[in-house]
Amino acid sequence: MIRSGSGCQWFTRRRLQLSLAFAVVLACIYTIVPGSSRQGTTIDANNDTPHHHKIPFTSPSYARSLSARELISRRRSSDLVSIPKLIHQTWFPAGSNMSENAQFWVQTMRAQNPDWEYVLWDDETNQLLVETHFPWFLQDYLRLPKEILRADVVRNLYMFLFGGMYADVDTEALRPVDGLFSGHDTPLRAPSSLLGSWTGRTKTQSASSTITQRAFLGHMAHAAGLDGPAAVPNGWMASPPGHPFWLLPVIHVIENPEGNGDGSVESLTGPTAAWVFWSNLTILFNKWLIESTEFRYPIILTTWHLVFATLATQLLARTTPLLNSRHSQHMNASTYARQIVPIGLLYSGSLVTSNMTYLYLPVSFIQMLKAGGPIVTLLTSWAWGVARPSLESFVNILVIAVSVGLAVAGEVQFVWTGVLFQLASLVFDANRLVMIQVLLSEDRHQQGPSPHPQKMDPLVTLYYSAPVCAATNFLIAACSELPAFEWEVVWRTGVGTLVANAAVGFMLNVSIFVLIGKTSGLTMTLVSVPKNILLIVCSIVIWGSPVTSLQVLGYGIALLGLLYYSLGWRTIQPLLQAAVARVRGHRTEEVKYEPV
Repeated sequence: MIRSGSGCQWFTRRRLQLSLAFAVVLACIYTIVPGSSRQGTTIDANNDTPHHHKIPFTSPSYARSLSARELISRRRSSDLVSIPKLIHQTWFPAGSNMSENAQFWVQTMRAQNPDWEYVLWDDETNQLLVETHFPWFLQDYLRLPKEILRADVVRNLYMFLFGGMYADVDTEALRPVDGLFSGHDTPLRAPSSLLGSWTGRTKTQSASSTITQRAFLGHMAHAAGLDGPAAVPNGWMASPPGHPFWLLPVIHVIENPEGNGDGSVESLTGPTAAWVFWSNLTILFNKWLIESTEFRYPIILTTWHLVFATLATQLLARTTPLLNSRHSQHMNASTYARQIVPIGLLYSGSLVTSNMTYLYLPVSFIQMLKAGGPIVTLLTSWAWGVARPSLESFVNILVIAVSVGLAVAGEVQFVWTGVLFQLASLVFDANRLVMIQVLLSEDRHQQGPSPHPQKMDPLVTLYYSAPVCAATNFLIAACSELPAFEWEVVWRTGVGTLVANAAVGFMLNVSIFVLIGKTSGLTMTLVSVPKNILLIVCSIVIWGSPVTSLQVLGYGIALLGLLYYSLGWRTIQPLLQAAVARVRGHRTEEVKYEPV
């Protein structure tokens, strides 16, 4: 409260009126003066400006129009740090049948950025771009079922090849965009100035200094963070040319031409790290429990895991939406006996023999033996008649077999019993995978060519198969380990330890469920290589497992063979081309990639 006679007597009615009048005048000036002439210009995505008003252009000029064909034939820039002043938009066909609102929005984009160049792409020039500069992607590009899907993926190629800024035609420009990039220390350059032999350094930078290459993306979610569908859309994006981030969506399309997951940028991270963590933790935890405690009962341990998984999936089905997709499965007694039971029995055999291996072999050697998994799977596919033998596949698996043989020959702690158990695990798992493929093929024939059978995700598969596996393992354990089992071992090992071990195994299944829903098989294949190497390193550090140079050589060749087998030359080739292009462009510099 302000009292008379206090030190606040200066706050008189007259001065209050003058202050209010001054504030009104400032508000009027801010309203009348065009936005582009104000300081600190940014893109105001929350302004609900009516579309029928006159465009408040700060300049009567427009961004210069450039044909897509001219841009395709233009010499590519060697500046991989600056963003060229080049606006990309796409319409079908270019400029025709565009609504009045869309025409207005395009005008705002060109008028607010008059010193930029403007390219309007269409279906024909999009395909020409792929044919000219990305022929390795043409087959997958044309295989996409809709033009809108092709438009969605090709805009990533605009960014990778030319750089600049892409915006959907329904994007209204309220400010020039230059201030946005300068605020992130990213220079802008006219396209004509980028065609020389620019080295990527300023005059004050040395040849060994680090430069930063940034990619810019929008944020469309109402809440903070990257969670939620389309939180990071592809309706607006910008970057210098050559940023490798833009190849990730292209590779995703190669692996999933009909779509997979939510397609968002954030779906490429997070779940992968969780899968690597839970997968390696499960293997190391099982190895430690079987080898370093008194609980040397791998079959009973596997049975406990499956009982835990049965209880956990039943609980999740009743309390969360994670297993709601089970309602789309037409599961009856006949279907369960024909599909779930055989796969569950094979899965049970794979788990039992895999855990038995820990009694005889170190984790590092087990991982090297697992590199032979594709060989067993391919031979099983040929035996079942679901794949045709080819010379390329045969040579590929022969290389993998020889390299795995080198790893086996270099093993110091070689035990035939453990090797046979691991091979049996690979055979069980290969037959399980092939049987799933055969059953899905039978469903397609029975349902006709048009319907698409619902494919169960790993969590729903675990929901149905865990009870069968648990029952099978219990019968095996009753004939083998249960007669000699002592319940005191449970208390000496620790109930909490066993519960934690089962929970870790269950979280592995959950992480697989999340990963498959968020990313592609390509990502899993690429990540599995460093994951397995990390696991071998952990085994060496924890248990001191000896690894010879012959094993390192054999396992290295096996990993390269696995990559070629899993990805194919068509996928590897663009990755190599991108790497070679970057090495040629930056032979003396270190480039740091930083998506913003």
